[in-house]
Amino acid sequence: MMRIALPLLCLLCCLAAPAAAAFIEITTPDSINAGQPLEATGGTIAVKSGYVVDIVLYDTTSSKSEVDRQAVVIQGDGTFTVIFETENLRSGTYSVEVQSRGENIFGSSSKKVKIFKIVNRNDELTLTSPKTQDYDGILEVAGTLAKYGDAGLRLTVTDAEKETVYGPKWIETDAGVFSASVPITSGGTYWAEIADNTSYVWTTQFTVKGGEVPVTPTGTQTPGPTYSASAPASRGNPAYFAIDTLGGPVTISTSTGIDWVLEYIDEKGERSMVNSQGTTAPESVTLQTTGGTVYVKVTPQLYTETGTVTVAAENIKKISVDATVAGKFGDPVPTTAQSPMPLGLVLLALGAVFLLFRKI
Repeated sequence: MMRIALPLLCLLCCLAAPAAAAFIEITTPDSINAGQPLEATGGTIAVKSGYVVDIVLYDTTSSKSEVDRQAVVIQGDGTFTVIFETENLRSGTYSVEVQSRGENIFGSSSKKVKIFKIVNRNDELTLTSPKTQDYDGILEVAGTLAKYGDAGLRLTVTDAEKETVYGPKWIETDAGVFSASVPITSGGTYWAEIADNTSYVWTTQFTVKGGEVPVTPTGTQTPGPTYSASAPASRGNPAYFAIDTLGGPVTISTSTGIDWVLEYIDEKGERSMVNSQGTTAPESVTLQTTGGTVYVKVTPQLYTETGTVTVAAENIKKISVDATVAGKFGDPVPTTAQSPMPLGLVLLALGAVFLLFRKI
């Protein structure tokens, strides 16, 4: 019995023993498009709040050269976030690395380097519509995507307030040539996001000079009721919702406080994502419905974030939290409860040791 009890005690000691050195891990997406902001996030263990490290961006495509560096301060929850601009960076392999200031307090198990790729295909897109246009109620978005063929492009147009005024919609291409007439109601700044069938994205700014189209009243219309539902959400365990609509325009929005990513599948089965706000404004989308069901998935933007999201929808019959919606998004459908906390395992092992000693 003693032979069994002693290894168990050693195991418990190992579980309870504090780490000998501090730990840090940094992560980024595996690949981003040039021009998109690179968000590097990290977490630490046994590091005092206020500790400062440098996060360095390197180009490692041919030889290692520093592109940018930023100092970050470890927060009270042990996390940090840093954003690098990637405008005009060439295609290739890059890395972000944690560099200590002075003594290196981090143990060998720390993950201080993250390697990723930047893809730059900006020279493949040529716009043929003017970037500055006079207002006539239409924004012309036209151009050529080199060597693309007839595969079609996905076009989304947003205004200066980041409200979607067109799309996301797939439009026809003819040997890479495309054109779309986007209805607009005022002059101002517009952003056209063009994505190919590999999900590579080009973003172009347009300026429309001129006035505003008079809005003709179409009669009073009372919107349907607004309902909401709440569920916990993290990157590993998203929140899923099913929304039964009444037909007509439906507006879906998230709560604030966390930078949420809102994905939805409309009645036609088309999947879209909304991720244009931060922590102080809700993610929101308005779509036309015919009285069917819309499915929603919400996750935090950051891997280190977790919290409860509230999704509200206007002009609907009901909204419900529904874990089976995970299958609609191609995610595993939860079927079991959460595993016991490690503390429970430790207490169980202690009980086993106690019984063994009583029998000795």
